[in-house]
Amino acid sequence: MSLFERLQDLMLKYRFRPEKKLSQFFCINEALLVYLVNSAKLEKKDVVLEIGPGTGFLTRKLLDKAEKVGAKIIAVEPDETMFDLLSKEFEKELSSGKLVLIKESILDQDIHALGVNKIVSLPPYHISSDLLSKIGLTKGLEKVILVLDKGFVEKLLAFEGFTEYVALTVLINLNAKLEILEDTIEQQSFFPAPNCLSTIVQLDFDVKNNSPEFFYFLHELFRHKNKDLRRSLKQSFSFLSQKFGWKEKDFNEKILNLELAQKKVYLLSPQEFLEVFNYFNEKGAVKKLQKKNKKKK
Repeated sequence: MSLFERLQDLMLKYRFRPEKKLSQFFCINEALLVYLVNSAKLEKKDVVLEIGPGTGFLTRKLLDKAEKVGAKIIAVEPDETMFDLLSKEFEKELSSGKLVLIKESILDQDIHALGVNKIVSLPPYHISSDLLSKIGLTKGLEKVILVLDKGFVEKLLAFEGFTEYVALTVLINLNAKLEILEDTIEQQSFFPAPNCLSTIVQLDFDVKNNSPEFFYFLHELFRHKNKDLRRSLKQSFSFLSQKFGWKEKDFNEKILNLELAQKKVYLLSPQEFLEVFNYFNEKGAVKKLQKKNKKKK
């Protein structure tokens, strides 16, 4: 039986129709699901999170692989109908502890508290920005494999100077190696077919700074992304001082000695953003950010 036929049976059995407003585009391409699971390279130590499992087609593939290697699967599903479907279709796996099913939005869930080190998912597209922000701020992640809207992925791939270059771009690229596993997935891989092409991305984490404080700092600077760094910092001072307790006198003195002060915010690299953040927080301040005061002969 094909996945499309299986989906039709489930729709009749549980009396539901996909909700486009919830980005319920169910994958009916079995080869795609197998590819996602194989790409995750599951091991015994792994605790794998699936976000928005829906009808459980990917869940089944993950469980089959997890059983062979001894990994653990956790699925988070907020939709009541889908949660009920999963509870019944995976009753045996839930009772044996092979699968943990949580009824909650992933955006309200503490991913780190679940002990997750890998994520393999086809998450709802409408939460992509909030989801990637949450993932980017989660401690302990090693590998994340997601199917995302191809247009959204452009934000993750953007370089400094690009229109799509935003705070999220900096956070992700500073802390993870981003790889495109499959550039284009046709709409026909899903039912109903979404209005966009999709892309498979893999994130291998090597965290330099994924703290909420650093992300807040990025957001404030990007509010004035077309201004030079000095002006952006000054215009953000009232917010930054409240958040970090910075004193205006010390802040202004640091700006005077900031070598990157004349550079436009949107032209700063992820590493330069981190160096500026560390400089103002006096945590491993990078010497090259300060102008050298040459002694007069």
